[in-house]
Amino acid sequence: MVPMTKKPARIRADEITPGRARGGELRIVLGPGTVGSRSGYMGTTVLQPGDRVVEHFHPYSEEFLFCIRGEQVLDIEGEEWTLSPGEAMYVPIGLRHRLRNVGDTEALNIYHLGPLAPDPSLSHIDTEIVADPQARTANGKAETARIMFSMRVAEEKRGDFLAAYEKVRYSVANTPGHIRDQICQSPDDPAQWMITSEWTSVADFFAWEKSEEHKDLVRPMRACYTDPEFRSFAVVAETAGVHT
Repeated sequence: MVPMTKKPARIRADEITPGRARGGELRIVLGPGTVGSRSGYMGTTVLQPGDRVVEHFHPYSEEFLFCIRGEQVLDIEGEEWTLSPGEAMYVPIGLRHRLRNVGDTEALNIYHLGPLAPDPSLSHIDTEIVADPQARTANGKAETARIMFSMRVAEEKRGDFLAAYEKVRYSVANTPGHIRDQICQSPDDPAQWMITSEWTSVADFFAWEKSEEHKDLVRPMRACYTDPEFRSFAVVAETAGVHT
């Protein structure tokens, strides 16, 4: 996580690696992971003809969306709102919405969300399958992965461990291929912890795990735990709950 600063910062959007886990190309240009912002974050959305950002909602943030180019439809709680160049939309906290490019040219939008969620995993709550259920890797398996990392943390190091994780979570939330992660503590054994994460592919996780940025971020955490155990899994099938 970039430290909070009182200095101005300038970022080029095309230098940000886009995230594609929710459809289209989403870039968080000004946010906690790039400029250390604390009140919200701003980014761009690029959708090719026929593309969409899957339905989701923000439990803590309002969304402000401005269309630069393209003809789109924003579905909000089942109601269709057209969005053309020069038009802006406001989406209140908690409303399910989905953005679709219904034109025959590329669509470009600027969006802002604020205030920040208390945890990056709560910024977006997806109400549709994140990845295209028909998308497959070369071997026919679904392009999603689960990573499980367990460890033991002594009581006297628990505060340092959680503080170190706090510095990691906003940075990884802006990593290409990352979908969500959780930190868990055993109710039966308080010293036993587990970090689980979901990625668009195992390859995306290892690309981040082997980066110098990852090594620098997790070094303080490694000083706080013992008995680490790592497992990675490719998702073969998935069943979503049905809510009425």
